[in-house]
Amino acid sequence: MTIDAPQRPPRAARIITLSLEAVTAVGAVAGVQGFLSGAFDPLVDQLSEVLPFVDGRALPAAALGGLVALPQAGALLLGLRRHPLAADAGLAVGAALTIWVGLQLPLIGFSSPVQWAFLAVGVVQVVAAALWRRGR
Repeated sequence: MTIDAPQRPPRAARIITLSLEAVTAVGAVAGVQGFLSGAFDPLVDQLSEVLPFVDGRALPAAALGGLVALPQAGALLLGLRRHPLAADAGLAVGAALTIWVGLQLPLIGFSSPVQWAFLAVGVVQVVAAALWRRGR
């Protein structure tokens, strides 16, 4: 009878998950800056037409920062510290990103390449984190 050594998490899945967390966190911070600077005012106006409680730049900026940038950065830090919950966190924030962007598409419109790109990022992040998690 042989005893198998514990499997190490798949290196590629970990690297992909952490890379996507970093890209998404940085992209979301850039998006927050874009909202606050007025660069996305046409989008804010479009959102205000559909969602009457969106009045100004602060709410979309806070939502993007609080619901995307901070969770992605937190998951990234867990991964860099090799915390046992890092793969779970990557899976959770990837799923949250996918849902967040999926809900935005009907509001913003289906022609935004940025939205489609981050929808794809969320899906790939979920798959990579699930593989990383499975390999633990």
